[in-house]
Amino acid sequence: MKKSHILLVFTFLLLIPYLCSLAIIGIGYNALVLHSAELMRTLIGAFVGSLIMFAIKATIQRPVDLLAMQTQDGLLKQLLRFFSIRRRYWLLFANVILDFILCLLATIVVRDFLTLDAIVGTATGIVLLIMFISTCLGAYVEYDNLSIDPKQH
Repeated sequence: MKKSHILLVFTFLLLIPYLCSLAIIGIGYNALVLHSAELMRTLIGAFVGSLIMFAIKATIQRPVDLLAMQTQDGLLKQLLRFFSIRRRYWLLFANVILDFILCLLATIVVRDFLTLDAIVGTATGIVLLIMFISTCLGAYVEYDNLSIDPKQH
C-alpha cells in the first residue's frame, strides 16, 4: 500500500477519532463534574479519561497492526505504534501517562474555550458527528485491507 494511502487511513480511522475521543472526555468531564476547575477533580478526571483511552486503543488493535505491517516509513510506523497496546510494559505505562496528560489538557482546553451552554448543549453531538464521518471515510478507503478476511467481497 502506498504511503499516502496509509496516511489517509491513519488520519481518518485513527487520528481524528482519537482527537475526538479526547474532546468527548473533556466535554463529558466538564459537563458532569461540579466545580470542575478544582485541581484534584481535574486530575481524577484525567486519570479516568486515560483509562478510557487505553480501552479504546484495545478495540483498534487489529487495524493498527495491519497498517503497521504495510508501511516501511519509520516515522509513520512509530505513529502507528503509539496506538498499539502490544508493547513492553514500560512503553504501555508511558502511553497511559501521555494519555493522562492529553486528557488533562483536553479538560482544561474545553473548559477555557467553550461556554457551559456549549459544553452541556451541542458540543458532544458535533464531536460525535465528526468522529462518525471520519471513521466512515477511513473504513471506506481501506475496507478490504482492514477486514478480517480480505478475500471476502
